[in-house]
Amino acid sequence: MTNPALSLCMITKNEEKFLEQCLNSVKDIVDEIVIVDTGSTDKTKEICKKFQSKSNNALKFFDFNWVDDFSAARNESIKHATKDWILVMDADEVLDEEGKNKIKDLINDKEADAFLFIQKNYTNNSSIKGFVNEEHGIASNTYAGWYGSSIVRLFRNRKGYKFEGIVHELVEHSIANNNGKISATNISVHHYGNANPILEKKKKQFYLELCKKKAELNQDASSYYELGVLYKENNNFDEAISSFKTAIELNQNHNLALFEMGVIYEKKGEMDNAIQSYTNSLRIKEFIEAFQNLGVCYFKKGMLDEAYNNLVKAVALNPNKYTIYNNLGAVLEKKGNYESAVQMLEISIKLNPKNTIGFYNLGIALDKKGDFENAIKNYEKAVELGHKNKEEIKKRINQLKLIAANSPKYDYKFKVGG
Repeated sequence: MTNPALSLCMITKNEEKFLEQCLNSVKDIVDEIVIVDTGSTDKTKEICKKFQSKSNNALKFFDFNWVDDFSAARNESIKHATKDWILVMDADEVLDEEGKNKIKDLINDKEADAFLFIQKNYTNNSSIKGFVNEEHGIASNTYAGWYGSSIVRLFRNRKGYKFEGIVHELVEHSIANNNGKISATNISVHHYGNANPILEKKKKQFYLELCKKKAELNQDASSYYELGVLYKENNNFDEAISSFKTAIELNQNHNLALFEMGVIYEKKGEMDNAIQSYTNSLRIKEFIEAFQNLGVCYFKKGMLDEAYNNLVKAVALNPNKYTIYNNLGAVLEKKGNYESAVQMLEISIKLNPKNTIGFYNLGIALDKKGDFENAIKNYEKAVELGHKNKEEIKKRINQLKLIAANSPKYDYKFKVGG
C-alpha cells in the first residue's frame, strides 16, 4: 500500500518578495505544487519557472482571471490538485521543520478529514488583541511577537470540499456540511504579510470594497456578515453592527453575526449588549470563543459566578487554550480563592511558556496568598516578557523585596558577585 500523496495549492499575485521562501519551506513534503496566479506583473511567474526547473516537484502554473472573489481563485487551485491530501498556503507564509514532520504523520490519519493549524501573524504592534510577546526572526527581519488564528490548512482532496467567502475565505463550512471530521493541531503556519501596518491597512480597505460590491449584488445574510467583519476590521463599528443586524434579519440563526456583534459591543464597553449578543449566539450554537468572551464580560461587570461558569464551559470544549486559564485564574483570584487561581495560572503557563498575562496574574495570586518570593519571580518574568504595565510591576517587585528581606519567614538574599 502506497503512502498518501500531498498537493500544495496556492494563489498568487505579485509575490516576488516571499514566494521562493514559501516554496522552499514545503518542497520536501509535497508531491505536487499547484499555483493559480490572478494577474502578477512582477517576477512571480519567473520564480515559479525557476523553481520548477530545479525541483523534483511537479509544479503546475495556471493564469486565472480575477473576479473579485478569493474563494473562486482558491477553488480553481484545488480543482487542479490530483493527490490524496491538499495543503493550502499563502506565498507570505512558511512552515517550520516541526510542522512539516507532523504533516507527514497527519496524512496517514484514518479518521480525520481536515486539520486546523495555528496561523501566527507576526507583527511589531503589541497593542493588537491576542498579541503574544515572542520575538521571532526570519532572514533579516525580526518581529516582536504574533497574534493567532485557527484555520484549516490541510484536508482530504474530496469533491464537495470548497472555499466560501469573498474574502477571509474558508473551507471549514463545506467540510462540516459534508459531515467531515475536523481535528485541531498545534502546527504553526508562520505568516509575515501583515507585519507592515501601512500595507495591512491598504489590504483591509481593498477587502472592504470587495465586500461592499458583493453586498450590492447579493443581498443575502452571508454577504452582509462578510461586510460586517470587514467594517469591524477597519474599526467602522457602527457600520459593522448595522451590517450584522441586516444579516440576522435575513437569517435569524446566524450565530456568527451575533457573536461578532458581541465582540464590537465588548470593544465599546457596552457589556450588557455584549452579554446579550453572546448569549443569543450560544442559544443557536455553542462554541469556545463565545463562552470565553461571555465569561470575560461577566468578569468586567463583577458577576464572578457567571464569569466562572461560562469559562468552565469554554475549557470543557477546549482544555488546551491557555487564555481561558488566564481568565479563570483572574476570576478565582477576585473570588479570593488564591490556591485554585494559582493552579489555573500554572496550567496556562505550561500551555504557553511565553504567556505574559499568565505570569502577571500568577504573580498577583501569589502576592495575595502571601507567597512573596514566588510572586516576585512571576512578576519578574512578566516584566521580562514585556508586560504593558511593567513599570508599575517593577515598583511592586521592589516593595516585595523589602518585605521579604525583612520577614523572618523568608531567607531572601540578593545574589552578588560573578
